[in-house]
Amino acid sequence: AIGSGVAPLVIFMGVGAMTDFGPLLANPRTLLLGAAAQFGIFATVLGALTLNYFGLISFTLPQAAAIGIIGGADGPTAIYLSGKLAPELLGAIAVAAYSYMALVPLIQP
Repeated sequence: AIGSGVAPLVIFMGVGAMTDFGPLLANPRTLLLGAAAQFGIFATVLGALTLNYFGLISFTLPQAAAIGIIGGADGPTAIYLSGKLAPELLGAIAVAAYSYMALVPLIQP
């Protein structure tokens, strides 16, 4: 089951089935917060590519994707992805991701 890749799918389906949607159903406006966070990732990727288009800063698509994943607010994921896609940006992305994670308690009320 592990070699075929079925086990991880079953595990993540089980975790998804345990998700409590009670708070979301009680206050549907919170869906906008999650949607805005995901939109921010794509907006950042497009912003980096726009800078490249106008010749202000040169970013490739993998570099733009590595920069955009910082918006996911997950430091280890940002570091892993930037190590695979844009190793030359690994240091800057690591500092940005962990600085953002450290400031979240101050930013959010």
